[in-house]
Amino acid sequence: MKTFKEFLEESSLSRIKSKSDKGGMAVISGSRGDKSKKENKARAKQLDRDIKGKGLPGATKVSGRWDETDDKTGKTTKVKERSHVVTSGKKGKRKFKKAVKALGKKYGQDAVLTQTKKTATVSATRKGGLGK
Repeated sequence: MKTFKEFLEESSLSRIKSKSDKGGMAVISGSRGDKSKKENKARAKQLDRDIKGKGLPGATKVSGRWDETDDKTGKTTKVKERSHVVTSGKKGKRKFKKAVKALGKKYGQDAVLTQTKKTATVSATRKGGLGK
């Protein structure tokens, strides 16, 4: 018998697969490695509101990981974060990508991942976000 956690993880995965098949999705986070757990939680809640404010459907929450590099020291840190998987809803591809990139910039993210039916793209949303 599956645990509740296993059931939720499977449910989230099937929702994400369904969103991907429908034509497009993006993965974005409001978390940063230099912020406290409390600050990142508040940023995640605000990101939820901002996603809806951009006219996008509500996001599916997932756990993510990203390697953040400190601009000054060059040190890389593995950061676990709360990520949001969001679909394009009724927005066209260009407007969807533009809205997602704008959110990535607002939250100081290195990059955002957008996927349409045929391709997936990792786009830098701050200078040096993806390295050189």
